[in-house]
Amino acid sequence: MGQNIAPCFIACKHRAALILAMARDDPQINLRIPADLKDRLDRASEKHKRSLTAEVVARLEETFGVGGDGAQVPPIDTKTMDLFADNVAGRVVKALDDREKKKKR
Repeated sequence: MGQNIAPCFIACKHRAALILAMARDDPQINLRIPADLKDRLDRASEKHKRSLTAEVVARLEETFGVGGDGAQVPPIDTKTMDLFADNVAGRVVKALDDREKKKKR
């Protein structure tokens, strides 16, 4: 590893990893992006308390998944999706019913 290493925290789902691989001699790119996207990245980097570079790297790493191999998340089967939808729908209906009952009181 190079001598000038900038630590980078990358959040992966419900855990964070300290990556010490962002050396000052890593390749650089010049990238044009819309101003509003740059502003959103700036705000996100401040919120996550990391540099703009670390924010962009973390977001790119996340798109490649935890393994970093670029594999997509496997699709959810229909049965699982239906169970999830039924659960969420049931909770929404219950919340709406509870809200209506409170209004009538």
